[in-house]
Amino acid sequence: MPLQRLLPLVLLLLLLIGGSLPVAAQSTSSTQAFLPLIMGNPVAPSPFGFDVRTYTSPAALPYMAQANPRWARAGDVFWSDVEPVRGGGYHWDMLAAVDANVQRLNTAGVAPTLVIQRTPSWAQKIPGRLCSPVAPAYIQEYVAFVQAVAQHYSSGLLKVNYLEIANEPDVAPQETSDSQGFGCWADRSVPDQGGAYYGWVLQQIYPAIKQIAPETQVIAGALAYFWPNDTNSHAFLEGMLGAGAGNAFDILSFHAYGEWDSGDLMISKANRLRQILNDHGLIGKPLFATEIAATCGATSCPTDFETRQANYAARIYAEAIALGLDGAFWYTLAIDPKISYRSSQLIDQSGATLTPHKAFWAFTNSALWLQGAHYVGPPLQSPTPDQANQVQVLVFQKPNILPEIARVPTVTLYVLWVPEPNGTPPLVYYNLPVPPGAIARCVQHLDQQTLQPYYCSDTTNSGSIPLAIGQLPQYVEVYSQ
Repeated sequence: MPLQRLLPLVLLLLLLIGGSLPVAAQSTSSTQAFLPLIMGNPVAPSPFGFDVRTYTSPAALPYMAQANPRWARAGDVFWSDVEPVRGGGYHWDMLAAVDANVQRLNTAGVAPTLVIQRTPSWAQKIPGRLCSPVAPAYIQEYVAFVQAVAQHYSSGLLKVNYLEIANEPDVAPQETSDSQGFGCWADRSVPDQGGAYYGWVLQQIYPAIKQIAPETQVIAGALAYFWPNDTNSHAFLEGMLGAGAGNAFDILSFHAYGEWDSGDLMISKANRLRQILNDHGLIGKPLFATEIAATCGATSCPTDFETRQANYAARIYAEAIALGLDGAFWYTLAIDPKISYRSSQLIDQSGATLTPHKAFWAFTNSALWLQGAHYVGPPLQSPTPDQANQVQVLVFQKPNILPEIARVPTVTLYVLWVPEPNGTPPLVYYNLPVPPGAIARCVQHLDQQTLQPYYCSDTTNSGSIPLAIGQLPQYVEVYSQ
């Protein structure tokens, strides 16, 4: 096993071996809830990754490895740079930085994904716009280019198995600028919002990619998917699927940043998209959330932003697994704060100097505790406003790696937190139901670099473990025979 894959397992073992501490005190205001302990289901691979671009410092790669990511969004392939002149050949040297990033990610055992976008001036449907769709007269040139990209990234350390076609294509040209790096495929003047044309283009390029690299996965999207009014994005997706593009992509991707009221945008959007796919007979079509993060305002952040970001990061990994997402990418791992997107990064980068946010530790620690976990609870729904200040519980099962409790093959893992978008709620006292006398281990401060897990077993044989739950999720492992 490569060192970068072995490291997270070693870290996890060290985190889970700790001393005994007293069980949390019982409160008279506790509430009781009964949750099923469901066995079965194969262990799913981790869905998580990061946005790791060419500007990401090499010093950030050891931080990346700590979370054991499955893949990374590695960069953009700009058609406008590679083929600026029609028939002038492909200038692969323009991708030198992207190629180097792909190589270092493959070397680290992390699968890179790439986004193909930006139309050269000679092929633009909307003249003067780099984010323009491809004009119908130049579709064959576009197909040839995408096929050449698949060939360029088909083997060795340049191998890329995931190609995303455009970025937030459901954004209209009047709603963005070329410098923002997304949009322009949407057309607000037609009922399908331009989705049918995007779907038709997918149908042209999909067989061309498969001809060159059959194992390469074509990602459609990534949809901005506007919320809570999804009228335009819904029409775009319906147009795309109605045009027959359902079999012209392997994965549908979308973006979801942070919370909406007490809920979570990733949950709301994923459930909505899955419903639409199912309505078109695309049951089981994989979903990627290729950009997720907790962000603050465009010009300034509230004083408690780092805390709120950490609270979000400590649960988002668990939610992605519970939703059955095949991929979820935090945007971004590390970047200079002066050029970041609304402070979404997990690590501030100034040259080779890196300063992790509390959210980085929350994200990484949750990733380690969820190693090998699969969800066994009910279908995940976004918390509603009336559920603010109520404990949310996700239930997983995972292999047991603790040698001192080797007789127990599997572990039930609970992730618990209280949603509250408008401030810090008081701690909510909660009785977690467990088999009487169950051995359990708890960890409370996932936003710290060094964890102090402790035994919180049911020493009274009462069939419950009393807990005090806040916005920062707690993780509880229950060992029972």
